Amino acid sequence: MASTDVLRKLISAPVALAPNTYLHFYNGGKLRAEFLGEPDPKDDFRAEEWIFSTNRAITPGRENPPDKGFSRVQLPDGSIILLKEILEALPNETLGAKHYAKFGASLGVLLKIFDVGDDAHIPVHWHPSPEFAQKYLNSPNGKNEAWIVVGTRPGAKAWIGWKNDITKEQFREWMEAQDVETIRAHMHEIQPQKRDVIFLRDSFVHSIGSGVCILEPQEPTDWNILAEWKGYPYSREEASLGLDWDIALDAARFDAMPLDYLNNYVMRTPQIARRENGSIEEHLVPPEARQYFWVTRLLVKDKISMPGNQGFYCMVTTEGKGVLRGPFGEVPIAKGKSFFIPTSLPGFDVVNTGRETLEVVCCYPPVIE
Repeated sequence: MASTDVLRKLISAPVALAPNTYLHFYNGGKLRAEFLGEPDPKDDFRAEEWIFSTNRAITPGRENPPDKGFSRVQLPDGSIILLKEILEALPNETLGAKHYAKFGASLGVLLKIFDVGDDAHIPVHWHPSPEFAQKYLNSPNGKNEAWIVVGTRPGAKAWIGWKNDITKEQFREWMEAQDVETIRAHMHEIQPQKRDVIFLRDSFVHSIGSGVCILEPQEPTDWNILAEWKGYPYSREEASLGLDWDIALDAARFDAMPLDYLNNYVMRTPQIARRENGSIEEHLVPPEARQYFWVTRLLVKDKISMPGNQGFYCMVTTEGKGVLRGPFGEVPIAKGKSFFIPTSLPGFDVVNTGRETLEVVCCYPPVIE
């Protein structure tokens, strides 16, 4: 472990987050690797990277070491440590006293990127609500999430919610038969496009097809109740998070998702929060998302300021190149690079140094009332 002096110096500037990719049970990774600037991008089951995380990842059919999923940081001497070690050593400076008092040395939010490869899909599934997770999973968090589409391949599709009311018994019959085609036929099908933003509340059944690469802010869990298990490296019993299926099905909604709700709430229209120097900051999710996480996007023509009183957050550049300019000097940023901004960092400017618009997504923890 590095000395406290080394860590204090490290967090006196934006902290670059090191690569944190691992093998998943579904194939993918080409678009993720392209986005992150890796050489020789291809579908090799390295489908996910947990960018901003103090959560452990557990993947069916893969090795699951105790530090899997935790964000990593490279120190000046070249060694790699967990971001959580820095948070534990300097909680007030990194997280702030109020956040630390409620969440401990944890981020209280999870940000990942995943890419579904050709001839692959993420199984039909749903996420528990915080109330369900508290009652049955001994967790204060469910899994409300947002999808920010950063890349697609031809024919990209996803399925969200039911077109009409169905019964739990109907769904269970299809599930037991592993009749995915019938399940999807009863769901809304969408064709995600780059820069689309989708806000998905817990309990809605959904699935993601091949060709979609998503930056995903979410509650800090990986609770997935999976209606598909045929052909995957987990059993019917494991697919329900170990819960009795009668209970697991209670975590899902079976009423219709109105088209108005899908098109005007789930599918987001970013709201302009401020304009500065020809640049824009957008709010990507609705106000009620603040209890789970918060997400904004910077569209930088020249430069835009980032005040120093916003608490901690993660910045991911999704297009273009530039610098973060402040009392710490200049820190280069570019597409696919991510930085942890400690709560103690003073204000700075995000400056575009390229020809195209610089786009930066900022992911924040939940608001503490």
